Amino acid sequence: MNRESQNNEEHKFRSISAKLNTSITIILIPLLAVLIIVSCLIAVRSLQSLNDKVLDAQTDYAVSIVNDYFSSKKSAVSMFQTNEELQEYFQAVSTPQDIEAYPGRSELVGHLSEILERMSGENAQEAWLADVRTDRFLLSGGRTVEAGLKDMPWYDSILSEKSAVISEPYQDPATDESIISIVAPVFGEHSDTVTGFIGIDVFIDSLADSLSQIQVGENGYLELLSSSSEYIYSNDTSVMGKSVTELDISEEFKTNVQNKYTGRMEFEYNGSRYVTMSRISSSTGWLAIATLPISEVNAPRNQLIIVLAVVSVLIIALLILVILLTVRRMIKPLAGISTDMQNFSKGSLSIDVDVHSNDEIGQLADSIRSSTHALREIIFDIAHVLKEISDGNLNIDINGHYTGDFVAISEALQQITLSLNAALGQINIAADQVSSGAEQVSSSAQELSCGASEQAGSVEELAVTVSEISRHISQNAENAMDASQDAMTVKNEAVSGTRHMKELLNAMENINRSSREIRKILKTIEEIAFQTNILSLNASVEAARAGAAGKGFAVVAEEIRNLASKSAEASTNSSALITDSLNAAETGAKIAAETARSMQKVMEGVDKVAASISSISTASQEQSDSIRQVTNGINQISDVIQTNSATAEESAAASEELSAQAQLLKELAGRFSLRE
Repeated sequence: MNRESQNNEEHKFRSISAKLNTSITIILIPLLAVLIIVSCLIAVRSLQSLNDKVLDAQTDYAVSIVNDYFSSKKSAVSMFQTNEELQEYFQAVSTPQDIEAYPGRSELVGHLSEILERMSGENAQEAWLADVRTDRFLLSGGRTVEAGLKDMPWYDSILSEKSAVISEPYQDPATDESIISIVAPVFGEHSDTVTGFIGIDVFIDSLADSLSQIQVGENGYLELLSSSSEYIYSNDTSVMGKSVTELDISEEFKTNVQNKYTGRMEFEYNGSRYVTMSRISSSTGWLAIATLPISEVNAPRNQLIIVLAVVSVLIIALLILVILLTVRRMIKPLAGISTDMQNFSKGSLSIDVDVHSNDEIGQLADSIRSSTHALREIIFDIAHVLKEISDGNLNIDINGHYTGDFVAISEALQQITLSLNAALGQINIAADQVSSGAEQVSSSAQELSCGASEQAGSVEELAVTVSEISRHISQNAENAMDASQDAMTVKNEAVSGTRHMKELLNAMENINRSSREIRKILKTIEEIAFQTNILSLNASVEAARAGAAGKGFAVVAEEIRNLASKSAEASTNSSALITDSLNAAETGAKIAAETARSMQKVMEGVDKVAASISSISTASQEQSDSIRQVTNGINQISDVIQTNSATAEESAAASEELSAQAQLLKELAGRFSLRE
């Protein structure tokens, strides 16, 4: 069993060591990886910067060769822009025959030969004069050749700029070779009119010989492109004379070349990747490009990465080995401590840690030894105290040596013994008091039970009486409700009579209004009768004046007067009758109004009676509800009294039981030996 425990401890120790080694390795490897990556990035940038500087230097060198190659020639021809001999020559000749007959022809040829001789070390092939009127070249050898100046690539440029220019490569009409011309204008005397041209021709091959001396890396090359993006020089002879647009190359590279881009570029050509650096010649405007394969550029970087990776792997392996040995040597003493603490965790206090050193692990072992010894003494003392308490002896003292936080245990044990002594003493006293109190409670409970039984009988009689009162009040409430309904019926009839009386008053008012209208009509009839009578009198007077002719008319007038008299009499009689009717109607209206007021008072009285009866009904209903609540309360009181009676009987029985238990508790407390 001990062997198995030791194996488990060794396994755990190895697990801790492995975790520690793994943690250190996990931290170390990423740091080294970051260091390698950063180093590689710095190295790559340094190498890339170095390659860019090499390419930049090569292109600058090529541009300087081109500038030097043409600058002396350009200066040489520029010196003759205002030469008097040339001005006289171009002013004197206007046809090819004039060239042959020009008296100073031999001196001019001599000057051209001198220029060519001075440029012999600079690869000048020919010096010449030309003008538009003759359209002929006068060469340094004395020959004249048809020129076709307006078709020359430099013609328009020199007329617009009016200064020396370097032409694009073109086919020489005299030698049928690809040449470059350095041409300067010759101005007329005291004017800026171009009268002729002086130039020097050089073969492209001579410039290529100078550029071929430049070595770009091991597998790199140098190229020179004209302003029209044609290859003037390249190690690849297949592209000579071609435009960059004709090559199977990336469109970005073509666009950059056509736009005279200066700087670093990358492109792919014939399945390989290349990096270039380009510069523009200030004298010609041509583009010089130094090119290196990407594989050559990346070769030093790849070698450096391999070296760094190998060195890093060796460093990591060495560090891991050192860490493993160091961790194993430092953590080995923990195996013994771990075994002892495992036994300690199982309850064994007889352990003795056999580790002695001056480091932190030795201090840990010393602390464990002292802690186990002190804990063993404390546990033995606690066991002794608890055994005495279990035997019933509470008159004991705590004599163990408790230090540090263990002092609280000593104080707790002391407090436990004191508390138990005090509690058991109080229990003895309380048991006597409980026994005496239980007897008193039992006696009181018996008396309470008897009183509760008598109260229950009285309450039952009171409940019967209250129920009878409640029945009478409920009957009164029902009678008041019926009276209220009858009063409401009388009120409704009174309201109906009042409404009919108002209708009668309205009818009497209509009769009065109609009688007044009839009186107005009769007044009108009387006025008509009066006017008719006057008319009849006037008619009689007129008939009397007419004599015999008016007799018939007099008879008619007499009849009209009779009718008017009868109408006036009838109107008077009708007016008297209507006046009597009006007086009777007004009298009836006054009587109806008095009757309406009486009905209104009757209705108000009925309202008061109905309200009083309703109040009586409501009060009776409330009294009935109150009596019902009183009845419920009495029933509840009866239930409570019966419950109290039962509870009093139970309390009496419980008091007797409590007295018996108190006696038993006193006997149990007497078994302990208490302090005085």
